[in-house]
Amino acid sequence: MFGNSSRPHSLNAGESETARGGNSTALFYIWFASNVTIGDFALGFIPITMGLSISLSIASFLMGTLLGGALLGIMSVTGSRTGVAQMEQAKGAFGRLGGAVMSGLQWLNTLGWLTVNTILASYAIYYAHVSLAYEVPLAVVIVVVALISFSGYRAIHLFELAMSFVLGALAVFITLHTITSPLISGYHASGNQAVAFGVTLASSFSYIMSWGPYASDYSRNMREESGRSGVFLWSFLGSVVASFWMECVGMLVAIASSDASGNPVLDLARVLGPYAAIGLVAIFLGGLSANSINLYSNTLSLRSLGMKVRRSYLVAIASAVTFALSVVGFAVFYQFYESFLLLLDYWITPWLAIMIVHSFTRVGRDMSNLPVNRWAVLSYILAIAVSVPFMDPGVLFEGPVSRVLGGVDISYYVSFVIAALLYYFTMARYRNSTEYSAAK
Repeated sequence: MFGNSSRPHSLNAGESETARGGNSTALFYIWFASNVTIGDFALGFIPITMGLSISLSIASFLMGTLLGGALLGIMSVTGSRTGVAQMEQAKGAFGRLGGAVMSGLQWLNTLGWLTVNTILASYAIYYAHVSLAYEVPLAVVIVVVALISFSGYRAIHLFELAMSFVLGALAVFITLHTITSPLISGYHASGNQAVAFGVTLASSFSYIMSWGPYASDYSRNMREESGRSGVFLWSFLGSVVASFWMECVGMLVAIASSDASGNPVLDLARVLGPYAAIGLVAIFLGGLSANSINLYSNTLSLRSLGMKVRRSYLVAIASAVTFALSVVGFAVFYQFYESFLLLLDYWITPWLAIMIVHSFTRVGRDMSNLPVNRWAVLSYILAIAVSVPFMDPGVLFEGPVSRVLGGVDISYYVSFVIAALLYYFTMARYRNSTEYSAAK
């Protein structure tokens, strides 16, 4: 069941673009188009740079996307059930101020992904016209994404529908062209297979799981009577099929490029040879597709923080910050991408665990009337604290358990389980207390 919590207040109630009436199949196109992109493609390079075998690379991609896609699908269901944007829902579990903190973290998360995809999409323009200063393609990408996002919820759905077919066709061409490379059959694994498998699994899971705080933003207009199974299934399938496919394509390109440059855009262009322009178009459009969602959810996070200003101002704020970050990161993109996936997403899994327990078990109750739900906050903080020894966010830090595991980061799974258990049992005890009875 979807808990016993009442529907939290939505900052977007009454907006015409949130009218309930959408079909859940639209969620397939939202999550398919936003994942047939260079971000997933770049993940495919990780196992090859670590010397992982092709079969184990595919297995790690599949496991990571299935786990992450399941979390995304579950969170999509909460949107159709409540009709409320994702981070606004967090106030029902964490309280008003606690939920605002989560909204702030999501704002930073979306900013990070806006920057990553802006840089990757701008590479497509930059390498096609190397005479341009790199600030020019960065500005082009940001302006186009801002226009799409500003157009609103329905415009984004239509754009992602169109991009599903366009990007899908381009991905088919790239796949067929790359898979025939003779270098693929001659590839031999050379690294520590257990460590490379663990790192690849964590990166794949991290990528698709990081869409979880966005999920309800795009399912909140779905009719509740359309069924939870449909909302879950279409969100799950769209994200998993696209992400797994592009990770495998990235892996094939990494092998076929022979001497990887450290830049997935250049390597794709090299493999495609005379058809390099097709790859650059796919990268550019994929960046627009992913960032249209990133920017729209970024503005919803600011609204959940209490910024009740015109959405055009929120779009302008996020676009300006993204441009500044992209200028800084343009020349050193691939060095920080893996660390970014690990570091920025640490906050998400314990949050997802608490939201799922709150929404789908009997302990859930709307706590948005309180400044802070101490049980949610305590469970969240303790879960992260317990998971620290298991973390390995690149060069920044290596936890003792991760060091023993050869650099494999399993902190996501630890923090998820700990947060879920702590929140369930502390809230169950709270519901049986006299304090709960007095607060009802």
